[in-house]
Amino acid sequence: MYLLRPARPEDLPQILELACFLDSLNLPNNERFLSERLARSERAFAQPGPPAQEREYQFALVDEAERIVGTCAILSKHGTPELPHLYLRVGQEERHAQSVSVRVKHHTLQLEADHDGPSELGALVLHPDARGRPGWPGKLLSWGRFAYMALHPDCFETHVMAEMRATLDPDGRSAFWDAFGKHFTGMSYAEADRRSALDKNFILDLFPSTPFYASLLDEEVALELGQVHPETRPALRLLEQAGLRWIGEIDPFDAGPFFGAALPEVIPVRETRRVHVAAESPPRDAAAWIVSSEKGGRFRACATRVDLGGDQLRLSKDACKRLDANPGDELAVTPLPVSQRKGTAHG
Repeated sequence: MYLLRPARPEDLPQILELACFLDSLNLPNNERFLSERLARSERAFAQPGPPAQEREYQFALVDEAERIVGTCAILSKHGTPELPHLYLRVGQEERHAQSVSVRVKHHTLQLEADHDGPSELGALVLHPDARGRPGWPGKLLSWGRFAYMALHPDCFETHVMAEMRATLDPDGRSAFWDAFGKHFTGMSYAEADRRSALDKNFILDLFPSTPFYASLLDEEVALELGQVHPETRPALRLLEQAGLRWIGEIDPFDAGPFFGAALPEVIPVRETRRVHVAAESPPRDAAAWIVSSEKGGRFRACATRVDLGGDQLRLSKDACKRLDANPGDELAVTPLPVSQRKGTAHG
């Protein structure tokens, strides 16, 4: 049975191993960055508070051998006066020349900056060995963090956003950046991406302040706008099932899409409720839910079959042991995303 818990500073070597599978701005394969992230995360979990740039929550998914097989994060505040949330607003403009009976629609890209941004769902990565395994590891990793947000809504903004990974070539280059951003900055994608982690002013200073016509891009590049990396599609489907939708924005570096929603409208947040543990075990064909505990001030969550009756929860002995739960303890239950084909939860 997998367990989702806060990541700890001593988890750094295993988190670094997982970062090798992604190496994104939110989860770079960088020991110093991740060490500092884990320190900030430990402070945030120990003293939850209102959303702020320094409050970052890093989670670890562990198997029964306590090996970390996945990680994800919530950045409580993405977009401040010091580090604004930058994006390209995708718009549409129609031009009509009556004299020649020609009507043309253009997609436009307009750089915008949000200095009071939403909460952000950080990079999620599941070890290839755990993908598709029994116990719903991917779903627990994706929706389990929503359980924490539901229990601590005051720690997050009223809107939540996720940046989806775009397609890069085998050398880590972005065709969109080479066709767009490189012309305005003179920087490679890797250099611009690295610099933007600490300073975004160069983008605001160098990018055009007027709308840019996407039709000026090569057709192959234009078709990639807002598309996600093939390996990211399963993660995107889980977010779409949670109620997140494309918000008309793409990343100015690689053209990956931003998905978002109002936090109270996110399905796993809205449907999380508190219950109490009953003594009995559930039947074998019971439905699977995410069950979370904050006993002793320590957040823990697992995906397991339960039987719900009112505010009573019948839970297996294994799950009780994993969550350190006893009859009468208060827990929270959050739905698991269900198969759209069969209507039942699957791994």
